[in-house]
Order: sequence, then structure tokens, then C-alpha cells
Amino acid sequence: MKAMRLAQFGSPHNLRLEDSPDPAPRAGEVLVKVEAAGINPADLVRMSGNYPLRLQLPYIPGTDVAGTVVSVGQGAGDFGAGDKVFGRSTNGGGYAERAVLPVNETFLLSPSLTFAEGAAIPVPFYTAQVAIHEKARLTKGETVLVSAGGGGVGVAAIQLAKVVGATVITTVGSAKKAEQAQRIGADHTIHYKEIDFVAEVQKITDGKGVDVILESVAVENFADDFRAISRRGRIVIIGTGTAKSTETRFVTGMALFKEVAIYGMALPNSAFQIPDVARTLIGLFEAGRVHAVVHRSYPLVAAANALQDLIAGKVFGKLVLVPHE
Repeated sequence: MKAMRLAQFGSPHNLRLEDSPDPAPRAGEVLVKVEAAGINPADLVRMSGNYPLRLQLPYIPGTDVAGTVVSVGQGAGDFGAGDKVFGRSTNGGGYAERAVLPVNETFLLSPSLTFAEGAAIPVPFYTAQVAIHEKARLTKGETVLVSAGGGGVGVAAIQLAKVVGATVITTVGSAKKAEQAQRIGADHTIHYKEIDFVAEVQKITDGKGVDVILESVAVENFADDFRAISRRGRIVIIGTGTAKSTETRFVTGMALFKEVAIYGMALPNSAFQIPDVARTLIGLFEAGRVHAVVHRSYPLVAAANALQDLIAGKVFGKLVLVPHE
């Protein structure tokens, strides 16, 4: 098969389209012909060499996959060849013509969804669902600030927060993204490049601050988040952003005075919850209450270009790779 392989950690431009052995499904796995592979900011972290877990080179990035089952390993449940599925491979392998998925993270793709939409679900929607319900425990009537509302997780979080019945404020980087965020449910949008988001949050909430912040750009925003949060508010750190540094400033005095609760969020730690999370989300998709937003599809060979577009912020929703055109 063809795959985008990384022989050296660093830039996405180290990716090369190469021949690679077809993976074989082991017990509890399914082999999938990849029709679409989702691109996530976490892919950049893995390719940089700064991922906490050791990755073996040559490495094939990509965790989010949608496609057709080719074969199954022992104990693969009711899956069979020809089934249309989506899922998440925790060890990568998605930027390829074929990939292996664990059965417990593989789900039938609803007929109402395209392969590209299926590949846009796993990491963004799982992350947003866990952050909203398990970490923040967002409730109806509360106000939530979703940072980076144009990103994959941001798009998912806006919609899932509206399902809860919350008021949603989101930060975006352009007027066009503000319009797009409003179309998927955001009540208020803040063009952070032109307006101080803290001042605008205080204005929207009459000085109270927001009850919850879902923070995807912690390196840039974390210190300011303490000014935007309400007393006894909750901040969920979903990501650091695309900055090379992972260091940020912690405002101790404000955190103490406001009695802020801070939660870290790393999806691999919630793997045991994924089957239940996915089933809940599938129900919401089938009921039309949430939607996958695919910004653009790229051929497999253009993976580095897609990742550069992600870094540049030229995205609203998800980017996907299409190995078979």
C-alpha cells in the first residue's frame, strides 16, 4: 500500500509518500481500506518528536479514519468485510491506503454520513464531549467560552454545548469564521485579533465572567482565562495551540481569589469511555442535532500542505486526506 511516512521527527515536510507493508489485523482489530483520514493538531505534536509516548520510525501519522472493512482479526465481533465504519487508531497509521483499528473504537458509519464526515468525528467530538460532560460538567443555562471556535474541537464543542442548553461564546480569527460559528450555534463570537476577548466576555456577561472555558490555545490564553472566568468557574485545558512552546503563565492570585477549578484533558486517558461516548454522539448525529464540518479534502500526497494550512489557521472545521480518488 501507499502511505505518508515520517523517517525523521520534526517538520511535516519530512513526510514522504512511500510503499509500506499492508498492516494485518490482530485479535480484536479490523483492517480498513481508508477512504478518509482526519487531520488533528495532535498529529503535529507526534511528528515533532515531543509526544510523551515513544513512537517508532518510520512513523505513519493519523488516528481518525473512515473506510470499508477489508478483513477482521479474531474476536472482531459482528464486523465483516464490506462494512462502512469510522474509528480511532491510538497508535497512528491513518495517513495510508489501509489502516488497522481496534474493535472497541470502531463503529458503523451512519448512511447519512460521508466518509469524510466520519473521519471528522473521533478526536474532535470525543474530546469535546468528555471535556463538556466529565470535566466541566456544563449544565443548562450556564455560559461557556470555547476558544478557537474554528478548529475541529471548537466546532464540535460549540454544537455539543448548545445540545446541553448553554450560552456559547467563542473566539475566532476572522469575520468569515465568526459567521460560520454563528451558523452552527454560537451565540456570541469574538474576533480576537481585533478585540480583547477578556473585555468582550466581561461585557457579554455583565461583568460576571463565564462559568466554563474550554481552552485549546493555552500557551497564548491561559493567563487571560483567569480574568474571563467567573468565581468558582471551571477551565478545561484541551490543547496548547500550535506554538512551539508548551509553557504558559499561571496567575496564582486570581486562581485562588476566584476559586477556579482547572482540569487537564488528554483523550488517551479516556479510552475506556470511548464506546459510550461514541454511541451517544452517533445518536446526536442521526438525530441531526450535531454535524461534522469538513473544510477541505486533500489527496494523500498533499498531507504536508494540509498540515501547513492547519498551522496557518486557514481552516474552519476539519481537514481530511483522501487516499483513493
